[in-house]
Amino acid sequence: MQSDDLLDQVRKINLEMERRFYRLFSPKHPLQSSPGERWQPYTDVYETQDAVVVKMELAGVKREDLSVNLNQKRLTIRGIRRDFPPGEKRTYHQVEINYSEFERVIILPRSLRKEAIGAEYKDGFLAITISKEPIQAKGETLEIEVK
Repeated sequence: MQSDDLLDQVRKINLEMERRFYRLFSPKHPLQSSPGERWQPYTDVYETQDAVVVKMELAGVKREDLSVNLNQKRLTIRGIRRDFPPGEKRTYHQVEINYSEFERVIILPRSLRKEAIGAEYKDGFLAITISKEPIQAKGETLEIEVK
């Protein structure tokens, strides 16, 4: 097995372990979760021949409530999914949807070129595509516009 294949397998195992961890320990009942606790949207990170792609499930999050930044290999995605404004009294019979702030920091497999990055939010999914062409200037933080 080549070292690239081995690294791909390790990344896949890591992503699956993270996904299982969040499913196991994410709050099932947000009304009972700790104040200030953030939810962790499900996220896929994969590579194509030309790019690294980060895809995040964000149903119900407004585009204007998203922030995406890249600093070297650290991709930071922040946002908030807001609950409906308070109104008439509600009696919940099941509570599974998390309404609160979130932040995910994803360490990318390499430093990537800032000029060739795009973010699109469509149908409840945020897709960030980053060309594999290197490299961003050291220490520079890039704010990415979500279209």
